[in-house]
Amino acid sequence: MRRGFSLVEALVALVLFQIGMLALAATTAVVARDLGSATRRARAVTLAYSGVEQMRVAACASIAGAGTRLQPGGYAEFWRVEIVGSRRVLVDSVEFARPVGGPGTVVARAQALCS
Repeated sequence: MRRGFSLVEALVALVLFQIGMLALAATTAVVARDLGSATRRARAVTLAYSGVEQMRVAACASIAGAGTRLQPGGYAEFWRVEIVGSRRVLVDSVEFARPVGGPGTVVARAQALCS
């Protein structure tokens, strides 16, 4: 009767453990990348909705137009106001860099009724 483990069994166990650890490290890297991307997208959504709300305050006094603002952190904001009868259509879009793929874009739209 044998007692303990052989050297081959111990090496196989170590190799399996290392493969598991490498998979865990790779998963951690993917999660960190996705978390960074989600944080940038959340910031872009905040900027877009904030821009629409700022335009809504002065929508009836403004004329139709468009513009661009560069925001800190590498965000580019594009806005426009369209006049449709007594309504003002407000559009604010924010572009941001993503770690993988092309740039991401968030668009916020609102309407204001002017009398």
